[in-house]
Amino acid sequence: MIEKITIRNFLRLPEFQLAQPGQINLIIGENDTGKTGLLRLLYAAAKSLETVSRSRHAVAETSLFKTTFSKKLDTVFQPRLTTGIGSLVTKGSKDKLSVELIFGLPSGSKSIVHASFTESARNTITDINEHIELAEDPFNALLIPAKEVLTAFRAIKFTRDPHDLVGFDDTYLDLIRSLDVPTSRGNLLPALKRVNDALEDLFKGEIRQTEKEERFVFFKGKQEFPMSITAEGIKKIGILATLIRNRQLHKGTMLFLDEPETALHPKAIRALMGMLMNLAQAGVQIFLTSHNYFVAKQLVICARQNPGLRVQCCSLVPIEEGDFVRPLFSDLRDGLPSNPIIDAALAMFDEEVALDLGI
Repeated sequence: MIEKITIRNFLRLPEFQLAQPGQINLIIGENDTGKTGLLRLLYAAAKSLETVSRSRHAVAETSLFKTTFSKKLDTVFQPRLTTGIGSLVTKGSKDKLSVELIFGLPSGSKSIVHASFTESARNTITDINEHIELAEDPFNALLIPAKEVLTAFRAIKFTRDPHDLVGFDDTYLDLIRSLDVPTSRGNLLPALKRVNDALEDLFKGEIRQTEKEERFVFFKGKQEFPMSITAEGIKKIGILATLIRNRQLHKGTMLFLDEPETALHPKAIRALMGMLMNLAQAGVQIFLTSHNYFVAKQLVICARQNPGLRVQCCSLVPIEEGDFVRPLFSDLRDGLPSNPIIDAALAMFDEEVALDLGI
């Protein structure tokens, strides 16, 4: 799990420090404030640590992590060839982009990742810390992008593997690789089984893996539907259920969700937030972005219902002077802080009242 985050000079974000991330961490803000970029940066670091840990090349862990993280930044963000990963550095900054993350590993030890590079960097991180503790126990990172991947499953695979074309970045490729793992036999842990059952009950059906040309189909009752005519919301929910059933989503997973409410009805959004709380209770750490009122408000309700879980909110707010944003942190157990989502909702309410009063 990520226990501390320190980021400097990343895109529009001069500084981001979070000493104690929660089990659930909501990132909100207006469009173009950098929510998805921040999510992807955290994912790239976590996925790189997972990859190096699985390789078991303990002797060369630092150099291997440097290579792995450099490549992951390149394939997640897919910057222009002429600028490379240096384009992630805050424009006009004379300082390096620096990332320092402290991971709490399942074994109880900690892994500290510190990396930095300048605007001139193309495809390699300049500096990396001397030693990186590897994870010996189950540890993985998953990112589910806003756009569903089941319909485009074969296209993503064909585009990136073996052709390695620009278009679908590594968040898509990594996800379809995790989805492509066959469902394992045996019982799920009770907490995860409850989430899986609730996910499938939400739409009274199940996304299933097949050996046919189309890798996934939606079963409802005795009917089978191809992904091309299955509702977007069902596919988004089906991805989570599939990852639970094939044991890719488990205790120790760091789950990154980019606008998970996309294509979901408010009722389904509220139910999904409750399921995320259940995943957190099962030992999954969650980072999600959103600018949806129902997401934020339901997480407040869930946080107050489960005071033992820390549910953190980070609002990315534009700074008046300059093209930068700053983070404002709050604990959702204390309620929803002032933010652009609330401001927009209140403005709409005020307009309606003015119309009713004939103002």
